[in-house]
Amino acid sequence: MQAGNLIASGRDCHILCAGAGKVIRRARDGRSLEREASIMRHARRHGFPAPEVYDADGPDILMERVDGVSIADDARAHPDRLLEYGRLLAGLLGRLGTVRAPGWLPAADGCPGNRLLHLDLHPANVLLTADGPQVIDWADAARGAAAADVAATWLVLAAAPLDPALEPMRAGMIDAFLERVDAESARRYLPALARRRRDHKHTGDEERARIDAILAA
Repeated sequence: MQAGNLIASGRDCHILCAGAGKVIRRARDGRSLEREASIMRHARRHGFPAPEVYDADGPDILMERVDGVSIADDARAHPDRLLEYGRLLAGLLGRLGTVRAPGWLPAADGCPGNRLLHLDLHPANVLLTADGPQVIDWADAARGAAAADVAATWLVLAAAPLDPALEPMRAGMIDAFLERVDAESARRYLPALARRRRDHKHTGDEERARIDAILAA
């Protein structure tokens, strides 16, 4: 695919300009992103807010350019919105939990079910746009129980590092989130999802220590 200037760069992918209204998401390690593209198409076909995919070829996805700020970045500028964003995340998971996963999608370990799971739906992966929230980064998607996706987000909200100015509001954000989900159903998946996130290559020492405390509780 013909790519233009680098727009942004994350831990796994580069985002490159690809003409008016389009970008290329390119895997930094050269792995194929074709499965991720198929997952995004599936989610979008079922009415879930994921970016539109135009083409996929090996490590490249040609997709719509989504202009917006992430919940994480907006919260740094507007800490008073954290409770609202906790409820927004819960609402997105509720919508995603109605989407049946494609049969070819691998199952998440220890989370049997037939729903489409994002498994990394957290404030940095939700963009606030003029047309509403858009969920990005579907690299970890799997098939399983909808409550497992709730547990995955719960863990991030509880354990991921926060800007020190936002730390006093963490508990309120989690409470706002849990008020809108089935927390008891999600709780049973916390150990499996905690071990999974603990061993993730991008989990840092601070987050790993928080996860260990959750597992020990």
